[in-house]
Amino acid sequence: MTNKLLPNTPIENLNSETDFLGILDKATLIKDFLKGSKNNSENIKMFSLYGNWGSGKSSLMKFLQKELSQEYNTFFFEAWEFEKDENLSFSLLEYLTYETKDLTEEFADDVLKYGGRILRGLGKSIKLNIPLFPNGPALELDPSAFVEEISKNEELTFYEAIKKFKLEFQRLEDLMTRQGRPSHNIVFIDDLDRCEPQQVLNLISAIKLFFTLGKKTIFFCGVDKSAVEAAVETKYGKVVKANEYLEKIFDISFSMPEKYDLQKLINQYFDETFYSLGETEMGINIWINNFFESLEFTNPRRIKKVLNKFQMLRTFAKMDLNSNKNIPNIDLQNNEEKGFLETILILYLIILHEFYQNEFDSFLNFEQKKEVYFKVNEGSPNMLTAFKDAIETNFSLELFENIAQRNLTNQGLRLQVERSFFVCLSPVNVERFNINSLQPRKISEMTVKEKYIDYLFYKYISSFDVQILLSKSQNKTSFMSLKNLIKTFL
Repeated sequence: MTNKLLPNTPIENLNSETDFLGILDKATLIKDFLKGSKNNSENIKMFSLYGNWGSGKSSLMKFLQKELSQEYNTFFFEAWEFEKDENLSFSLLEYLTYETKDLTEEFADDVLKYGGRILRGLGKSIKLNIPLFPNGPALELDPSAFVEEISKNEELTFYEAIKKFKLEFQRLEDLMTRQGRPSHNIVFIDDLDRCEPQQVLNLISAIKLFFTLGKKTIFFCGVDKSAVEAAVETKYGKVVKANEYLEKIFDISFSMPEKYDLQKLINQYFDETFYSLGETEMGINIWINNFFESLEFTNPRRIKKVLNKFQMLRTFAKMDLNSNKNIPNIDLQNNEEKGFLETILILYLIILHEFYQNEFDSFLNFEQKKEVYFKVNEGSPNMLTAFKDAIETNFSLELFENIAQRNLTNQGLRLQVERSFFVCLSPVNVERFNINSLQPRKISEMTVKEKYIDYLFYKYISSFDVQILLSKSQNKTSFMSLKNLIKTFL
């Protein structure tokens, strides 16, 4: 278990030790495929790696860049760094030109001159349409915008400029692959999911139409499929199906694993010390992994951000500056220390604070809950009375140790404590919610419009007995003090 914060950047040296996301097997498979298909680069030039933001695409592509350096001349174009440029596709051409060794200034000027003629003006007025693929959408180009890119003494037609660019680009490929270097090139395009949709479509379209005029270069793009699909729908409406667009653009596609092996990442923050809740005993690291999976909060980059924030609080808790004990025990490094409930709540509140601000603001908002619960139960007076009692007890400020000391062996009092405890954590956006929902394992008594994060958390936390949760929490802590802790320190 690390005491350091893990960087929220791609893994530069992906191996069995640093593969926190379980992507090494997929990366190795793609590497072997690209090694074996090098000689097909004249026909198969466009590859995509589909994955959501933060899924590890950059780490996988960095691995491929390193592992394929003997078979390919590798280039890594981080599109987001150039997004402020007028045209991403021309920035890509500039990048490839200036990254090519032994290139004369005159030759570079020629490549950029003809490249500028055909690449600038993408997406401008409809004066010339070039189909991206048979029976597919056309790239909209304005040839008049290209004239400015070339000396007025050199009046070429647009199609003559394409022929010139094809010749110059193939000469550029020859320089890239001259004697002593790999015979083929691979260009990784990263950070597309951080760019504006229009920029993404223009870049992908330009690569498909113009950069593939070469014979020795393939392009490997990391793509957030949902973002590109939304951009296609915005640009072409229902005329073009987004899936068809992507299938026609890319010759071969790969996908990031749908289910990540997050355990190794979590193990960097929580050790394997056994921890028991009731009759269940397993490693603390497994308890935490189950927590994230129950909330369907599995994006690796987001989990890393949450755990880094958690580590900061855990570090603060050990400092002398924390003499007033504002930060509860959330270390959970041995069986003597008890703080499971606080740990789970702090992780949950960090998630809300970072990614679901509305839910964070409404946490412990009893007036909002009262309004919703009373509305869906307005025909049941007894139900309204029970809700009123649970809400007005207001456990939000009650110390956990005081709640634990109540006489939970008395069935009537125990039921009242359960209701007052769970109403603090219950979701707001409900369609059906009765008083039985404020008891352990009664989630079936509730229906919601959509399974938001607060519903998923409630489903998770209500799977435990209140008595067991409180027995693992002996700190002078309350629900409200934890919320204020997150607001103060983070």
